[in-house]
Amino acid sequence: MDQEGQYPLTQEFQKVLLSCTPSSLVREENHENGDLNGSGKASHSEEDFFDIDTQVFEKWTPFLRQSIEKGQLGLVAEELPNSIDDNFEGLEMQFLHDSQVSDKLKNSIGQVSQIQDLIENSLLQEVNELQEELTHSTNEVIMKKQLYVNNKKTSMKISEATILISKILQILELANKCQELIIEADFFKALQNLDSLEKIYLQDFKNYNFQFLKDIYASIPFLKKSIKDECINLISNSFNSNLGKNLNAVGERVFSVYVDELVPNWLQKREGMKLSNFKFNSPVEISLRDEEILRKIDLQGYFKLDEFHDSILIFETLGELDYLISETSKEYDFRKTKLIDPLSWKKSRSTPPSHKPGDLASDPFAQVLNMERLREYFLKILGFLLYDITLNKSTDFTLVNNNYSATNEFWDGLMNRMEPYLRYFVSDKLQTEEELSQFKDFLCVYVAILENYQLDIEPLLRILGSIFSKFCRITTIAFKKEFEILLNDDDFMPLTINDRHLYEKVLKICWMKEDELVKSQKDVTDENGEFVVTLPFSPLYPMTCTLMKKTYAKLTSFIGIFYRHDLHTLSNTLVSTIDSIFSKVVNEKIRAKLDTTSREEIAQILINLDYFIVAAKEFSHLMTKENIMQNPTVEIKLSSIKKYIESRKYAETKLIELIDTKVSDILETVELDWNATVTRTEPDISIIDIAQFLEMMFSSTLVNLPYSVQTLLIFREFDSLTRQFLDILLHGTPDHISQESVLNFEVDIKYLESIIPRIFPTSDEDSFNNSSEIQSPLTATSPTFNGNGRSVNSIENNIKSLEATFTELKQCIELLKQDNFTEYANPEIRPRKYPRVKPEDASILIRKVQVHSATATALEDDSRGSLGDDSTGRDLSSSSSRIAKFFNRH
Repeated sequence: MDQEGQYPLTQEFQKVLLSCTPSSLVREENHENGDLNGSGKASHSEEDFFDIDTQVFEKWTPFLRQSIEKGQLGLVAEELPNSIDDNFEGLEMQFLHDSQVSDKLKNSIGQVSQIQDLIENSLLQEVNELQEELTHSTNEVIMKKQLYVNNKKTSMKISEATILISKILQILELANKCQELIIEADFFKALQNLDSLEKIYLQDFKNYNFQFLKDIYASIPFLKKSIKDECINLISNSFNSNLGKNLNAVGERVFSVYVDELVPNWLQKREGMKLSNFKFNSPVEISLRDEEILRKIDLQGYFKLDEFHDSILIFETLGELDYLISETSKEYDFRKTKLIDPLSWKKSRSTPPSHKPGDLASDPFAQVLNMERLREYFLKILGFLLYDITLNKSTDFTLVNNNYSATNEFWDGLMNRMEPYLRYFVSDKLQTEEELSQFKDFLCVYVAILENYQLDIEPLLRILGSIFSKFCRITTIAFKKEFEILLNDDDFMPLTINDRHLYEKVLKICWMKEDELVKSQKDVTDENGEFVVTLPFSPLYPMTCTLMKKTYAKLTSFIGIFYRHDLHTLSNTLVSTIDSIFSKVVNEKIRAKLDTTSREEIAQILINLDYFIVAAKEFSHLMTKENIMQNPTVEIKLSSIKKYIESRKYAETKLIELIDTKVSDILETVELDWNATVTRTEPDISIIDIAQFLEMMFSSTLVNLPYSVQTLLIFREFDSLTRQFLDILLHGTPDHISQESVLNFEVDIKYLESIIPRIFPTSDEDSFNNSSEIQSPLTATSPTFNGNGRSVNSIENNIKSLEATFTELKQCIELLKQDNFTEYANPEIRPRKYPRVKPEDASILIRKVQVHSATATALEDDSRGSLGDDSTGRDLSSSSSRIAKFFNRH
């Protein structure tokens, strides 16, 4: 193994040699067999030996080169023979036994030695030459390298100088460009150039002693300050251009788009789509707006705000954003102060919203307020609000320290100062409905714009509420004036209509009772076939209904398009206004008319009041159905209904008093002869007057009164009439009366009783043929309640009840007609024949007729024992004594 490790190259080389020797050996063998000449053999052998095949030599070349490079060529030559023993130890005996091979080996050894010598000589020479060339080349390379190094240092210095000069030029160029950009107002780029200049100087020239560069670097703070100052100046100039006349133009343009396009388009769509319940600026209306129109009020096209964006970037880069905000706020506040002049700019809310503007009467600003000035002022404020909103949004609220309610704070502060003036303007300057409507329309559109930009609208809503309240007051005053004219012109007579078209119009206008509405549609032609209708109420009622509906339509129209906030308050104002018109205007004015002495007017007023109660109830239903809150659960009931009912009761009382007074006055004219000696068959003329008065009053004057009122009055008057006649009979007659006068009085009373069926007729014929008694010359007509669906049985019952009011009076007359007064004292006869005659009245009446003393004594004696058993339960013992006293009085 050691030998193999010592001679690896020799072994390998040996193997290569052996692989190539056969050809040599063959050539040598041929040589030995062919030429035995010694010299010839040597010469020929050398030529043949060195005539080695190129491919064979190429196989040797790597080993020879490797030996030369390692300097072991001689060692290889020496070790090559020894390696034969080591490598071919197994073949030795074979080679020894093979004479041919042995000869070849012997010959090859010499040849190898020759080759070794040849190689050593040639290679050594080449190596020496190569060494010389290498030394020469090395020297040249060292010289060139030294020259290269020197040139490279020079080149680097030149490059450094070039870079330095280029950076100096760059600094000069940046400085120059910065000046140009500042002049061109491109401050952000100028600041970027300054930053680049500063970085280049600090990185590359900080340690250089270039005075001009130091001067340039020293000018950087001044240039930055110039940029800041110019930015502030640009902002100030922007305020000048945007917050000048441009505000009025922007406000006017946006407002006109709303008034001239959005509102008319909505009204057209609302009518076409049946959306009357929805108002302008409601979600439905906003969703239906035309996009083309909305693009006209895109605020981005109204204001140029690039300088603000640049300034914010510049000051953020400089780290002085707070300075920009401070300077901008100062300038902005100054602009706001000029904007709201002549009002002072205050953010405090020292004045409550409910403050009354009485102290503004002498204020110069309040004195010059008019519609045009306010409109111009508010449109200027609108332009500023839109500008402020656009500025804050476009700058992401940077200039207001992220105060997202900055615009609202300004608006609230302004309205805190402005609201008292607006209240003063509404209360003192606006005096007509037209002025109120005009100002209302302006403010409503203004509110819609503010609402769309999320600004506080509460102050203006309060002003709009006060406008509506004043409009209601003015409307009430106008209604009052017109109603007074209608009331004074009213004839207080039932309304007669000869025109069918007018009649149908009245039916649509007026609120009628259901049964009367059905009746009014029948029997509308007279006996000549002409159209004629007589309605119970006077012309005042339909004209008032018309006026009332117009007034209500005017009020609802006033708030119908825009008002959509605080509907509860508006509804209360509307209801209270209508209620006030019904009660404080219509009711009070009509009630004041009740002081008249005319029964006809009072009767007609009572009828009208009955219908006004119906109107108030129906109007309550109408307002409930059409309530502006659009809430089906709301129920509206006018308090004027109660007022009308009270006035109706008062009218009934007044009518009763007048009729009582009239009957009393007529009774005062009655002069009956109580000492008459001749009986008559016809009533006294004064009794006829009373009968005619009652019949005329109930069949014509009071014919249109409600059935219950008529019945009440009839019973009231006949009861009063019989009581007064009874009082006359008891206390208004002489101490002694004749039997003839009693019979005459009976004729008078029967005549009065005979008119009852004509007041309560059971049929048309009964009006004239109900009694065999002498009739009144006045032709009676059927009263209303006989044609209003009242049953015949009900009328007959009323007649019987009314006739019962004469019972006591007739029993007293019957008692006076008796020759024997013992019937009254008889407990069996009196309850049956004189149940209504009181004992004390009987004593008075018996005392008045001429009787024999014996009869009186018998009556007195009988009364002591029998009158105490009165079946009616009366205690007649004391009455008997009083009768005796009446008998013995004279």
